[in-house]
Amino acid sequence: MSRREATTFPFSAIVGQETLKTALLLNAVDPRVGGVLVRGEKGTAKSTAVRALAAVLPAVDVVDGCRFSCNPTEPSSWCAECRERRDQGALPKTQRAAELVELPVSATEDRLVGTLDLEHALKHGERVFEPGLLARANRSILYVDEINLLDDHLVDTLLDAAAMGVNTVEREGVSFSHPARFILVGTMNPEEGDIRPQLLDRFGLCVDVEAVREPEARVEIVRRRQAFEDDPAAFARSWAEAEDQVRARIKHARLRLGQVSISDEILYAIANLALTAGVDGHRADQVMARAAAASAALDGRTEVVLDDVAHVAPMVLAHRLRRTLFDEPRLDSTALAALVARTLGTSGGERSADEVPQAMPGEGQTAMWDAGGTTAQPAETPLPQQPLETAIDRARRSIAGRRQQSVSDDSRGRYARAEPAREGAGAGDVALDATIRAAAPRQAARADDSDLAISIDASELQQKVRVRRVGATIVFCVDASGSMGARNRMEAAKAAVLDLLVDAYQRRDRVAVVSFRGNGAEVVLAPTSSVELGGLRLRTMQTGGATPLAAGIMRGLEVVDGERRRSPGVVPWLVLVTDGRGNVGLEGGTGSDDARAAAGRVLGADVHALVIDTGGSSLSAGAARELARAMGAEYVRLPDLSGPTMSSAVKQRILGER
Repeated sequence: MSRREATTFPFSAIVGQETLKTALLLNAVDPRVGGVLVRGEKGTAKSTAVRALAAVLPAVDVVDGCRFSCNPTEPSSWCAECRERRDQGALPKTQRAAELVELPVSATEDRLVGTLDLEHALKHGERVFEPGLLARANRSILYVDEINLLDDHLVDTLLDAAAMGVNTVEREGVSFSHPARFILVGTMNPEEGDIRPQLLDRFGLCVDVEAVREPEARVEIVRRRQAFEDDPAAFARSWAEAEDQVRARIKHARLRLGQVSISDEILYAIANLALTAGVDGHRADQVMARAAAASAALDGRTEVVLDDVAHVAPMVLAHRLRRTLFDEPRLDSTALAALVARTLGTSGGERSADEVPQAMPGEGQTAMWDAGGTTAQPAETPLPQQPLETAIDRARRSIAGRRQQSVSDDSRGRYARAEPAREGAGAGDVALDATIRAAAPRQAARADDSDLAISIDASELQQKVRVRRVGATIVFCVDASGSMGARNRMEAAKAAVLDLLVDAYQRRDRVAVVSFRGNGAEVVLAPTSSVELGGLRLRTMQTGGATPLAAGIMRGLEVVDGERRRSPGVVPWLVLVTDGRGNVGLEGGTGSDDARAAAGRVLGADVHALVIDTGGSSLSAGAARELARAMGAEYVRLPDLSGPTMSSAVKQRILGER
């Protein structure tokens, strides 16, 4: 038994989460299914299941000595090194265990795709490619925890590799390509933000996991976990037979997969189901066919039946049901299962408990992703843009937060150029190509008294300059008091926030909402890019009571400060939605005086600010204008207070849109 198997919780010992385990097994049988996205709250065995899968994957045949684990039976996919070796004779083959290769969200691009081998370059004066994580993951599992937090440039690289099955590197004087076919598994907590649509669609299957609800099963989870932590090796031995059965099941299914047939009748049923569900594109049909074939192979059959399609369809369709994020959810998990059963004429694709090795009775508390849940809101019909009144002392900052490129200081981001290394910077993010070019003209004049092919002086070191897209954090401070028009003000703010969240969903901005009413202020929506979470939180916003304007401004500043600590490069914006009249102060102070003092804090905090006047009288206009002047903010008065007009005003000023 390998050390990995002895220290990894056994796959067959996981209690419940049968849909998750099924999705992983389908990909283990046929990686062309397209990977798995696993969404769910913390502590629901997401990472445990993924890590456990690697231990039960059968060993794979590889070209002996190949750094990229090339398949000896597929010469068309060999790396350049294997093709060169083949010219000299037959290539030897061997076996290696499948790996679980983890991609940290903080990884650099070099770590993912590979880079120039510094040691070899210095010793031999030759450019040699040093493989990255994509090379290690070839024919194995590439696992990304918190994949929704992955930097955009790494997402782009993953998309390219997943689409082509090849990693191509053109950088630092190196031109190299190698196979990169992997099972992509991502886990995420939806409360921490969404995943980019392009990457979401790339996942073949998606499941949403929840905590097990039955007391008996929860007790069994505790028992097994304690036994594993007390003696991992002994626990692994007790489950060794069950693990061998899972391993054998995968191996036999892989061998059987090539013999599995799928009739035209089944293909038409798949197409009809995809059309009925209203998914976009053709990827759902293709994934459903492959997953159904893998399901048949796992069950020991060589022909796909409708029950196979019903079994895999919810996992294929769940994340493909919406055309836009503002659509009403077309189907929840229950309705989706009913649609599948009705369209295919099956019982819904349920499997008996004895079909899953070592399953506990009463388990299986895995719910499918709700394709937007109950949180998405219908889109409002866009209204003609209204003219905007702006104050004379308008303090507009020219920043397009979501599109701004910022130089990174933590070795993350895309390598854009090189510059001389700063004094005391050490040998951190060295630009090898630029360093060698800087040292090359002086090599002939230097004594050859070392075993290095290239002698480099400290003054010739070049460092990489990396750039990252800097997002904006937009904090809405909304007056929820009982003043006139409070309900309209809240509804307009909700719609504007959700509209901005659609934008943030795609561009890494974050939106927050602070509501102030009564005697204080509360954070209704913590900074997020999740439309689903935003809809859920905003639904509970209440109105009524006095107007603690100062408390709202100060609470908004606290949210901004927290975002700056989390991400120092963020562009902060404070959007104050109010009529400008506060009647509750801070700790016994007067409402108007404390509001002006709080506004001064905004000006001193170097926060980009916007005041949207929601009042309808000249009195409110004067109060809101004065507040904007004290904040150094732009003042906007909307003749038509609605979600589209408020969203348009914010986008024009904050996001640089016209």
